[in-house]
Amino acid sequence: MAANGRSRFEGRVVVVTGGGSGIGEALCEAFAREGASVAVVDINETAARTVAATCAGEAKAYRCDVADPAAVRETFAAVDPDLGPVDVLVNNAGIVRLDPEAGQRALANLQAARSGGERQSLGATARLSDEDWDRLIRVHLYGAFHCTREALKAMEPRRKGVILNMSSIAALQGMPGSPAYSAAKAALLGLTRSVAREVVAAGIRVNAIAPGWIRTPMLDALDPVLLSLLISQVPAGTPGEPHHIAALALHLCSDEASYTTGQVVSPNGGLYS
Repeated sequence: MAANGRSRFEGRVVVVTGGGSGIGEALCEAFAREGASVAVVDINETAARTVAATCAGEAKAYRCDVADPAAVRETFAAVDPDLGPVDVLVNNAGIVRLDPEAGQRALANLQAARSGGERQSLGATARLSDEDWDRLIRVHLYGAFHCTREALKAMEPRRKGVILNMSSIAALQGMPGSPAYSAAKAALLGLTRSVAREVVAAGIRVNAIAPGWIRTPMLDALDPVLLSLLISQVPAGTPGEPHHIAALALHLCSDEASYTTGQVVSPNGGLYS
């Protein structure tokens, strides 16, 4: 709630990609509670519709593969007459490709580190296929670019807008066993800083959030023992929750952060600074 008693995003249109689950779902619900008209964009239309139906206020679902530039153009072209021109874009859509063998080797390495045993390479990069590398890069990096390009077409003439890119702690310290994910999320930071400096004179801000371990379906897919060992390295002692990220996103996209652009904020429970 703004200081004047009005909701912070009243009268604003917010597009959230990957809005059908996890952090994206929390983002959609949070922006809707703050008065925004929310476009819930997801490759899973059923999930997007479910989230849109549970949001307070106005929300509409859109099926879109952000890696497809034509699909992104069509989605933004549909959002404008449905909800209005976009004021806020959150590039949250993402995927992860888990390498089971790398996970088992990572677990063995963590146990070996504690016992003084021999460790080994996770071998993930040597096994990574061109197809998996390409898909990770296209969804995370190309997807953010496609959506940013369409959003700026609406924002620049109006001389206002906010773009928020969802990166990861993997971009800051690397995630062993996930070279494509780490590379894509790191590239997002370069995109964030470059576009932020490009468009600031037009009254548009661009920032990024780089979350640590957050309790989402991605985390649930990890081996429970490996997950327990990973979380044990977090000074806060627990993974974060999607609402922690949503609360930060609300701040960065609101007028409260009007002097903040080109920045990367990493809520990670003290794991990395």
